[in-house]
Amino acid sequence: MTGQKTKNTITAIIWILCALLIIGAFGIPKLYQNYHSAPYYNVSDRIVILEEHKSQTHKLNEYQKRQFLKIARKTIDQKDGPFDWTNYQTVYLNIYKTNKPKQYALIYIIKPKIKGSKRVITSSMIVKLNHRNLIDYYDTTTQKYSSSFSAIFNSKS
Repeated sequence: MTGQKTKNTITAIIWILCALLIIGAFGIPKLYQNYHSAPYYNVSDRIVILEEHKSQTHKLNEYQKRQFLKIARKTIDQKDGPFDWTNYQTVYLNIYKTNKPKQYALIYIIKPKIKGSKRVITSSMIVKLNHRNLIDYYDTTTQKYSSSFSAIFNSKS
């Protein structure tokens, strides 16, 4: 009787391990994709607040926040730059999913790291992601753009 009980226990353990391997084979890639992808990518007809300083809304993971920050900086560099971003401090970055598929609105507030400077620079942009994957953060199209940088540079001319 003990031999049969041991055999049944080993069989149950093997089945459990097989089930865990199958779950892992399908679940881990899905978790990886969700972690690195843009949220609400194909959603339309409604605006979703993903990250907002005022309302304390935080729906993005750290990777997604970093990638949207890179998108904001890349867009500013293309329109008004390039800039040495080590000279600026991020105040906050608001991120909204617009009511059109693949489009995100970003409001990036920064200030110079110069002592005593209280001036903030606001940049607003609507960008369209060409891929759901945020690893390709550089593959975007700027739909609309407005920035205090533009006003600063135009007033000097």
